[in-house]
Amino acid sequence: MMGQLMKNDQDWNAKLVGLMCCMDERDKVQKKTFTKWINQHLMKVRKHVNDLYEDLRDGHNLISLLEVLSGDTLPREKGRMRFHRLQNVQIALDYLKRRQVKLVNIRNDDITDGNPKLTLGLIWTIILHFQISDIHVTGESEDMSAKERLLLWT
Repeated sequence: MMGQLMKNDQDWNAKLVGLMCCMDERDKVQKKTFTKWINQHLMKVRKHVNDLYEDLRDGHNLISLLEVLSGDTLPREKGRMRFHRLQNVQIALDYLKRRQVKLVNIRNDDITDGNPKLTLGLIWTIILHFQISDIHVTGESEDMSAKERLLLWT
């Protein structure tokens, strides 16, 4: 009986390790893909992101990305202190909210602190809004979300 419990625990641990490995791999692929997507747009203003989590922390690249995607000019703080970084990220988040982009549980300090999951989530939301919302497919209606269009398109 005890031997069976230990075997079940080992099987469970092996499955957890495998699952974590897959999740880490998925995050790496998303990070690489999103970084390339961002750089494709930032090259228009001669900027470049090397590390997605680090290079968005001060908000400058995030604001530049939104400016390129939208054609709008956004204000920004020029200082280098944490307060300025938080303010720049907040400017970007507020801009997205004004454009009716739904941001769930993403705060300025999450991005400023380099939170990988929430940074990936923010960039995916930006991609959905600015890239995928431009997809036009047969059978779509005007009030379809970007996610619904993507699913219809596939």
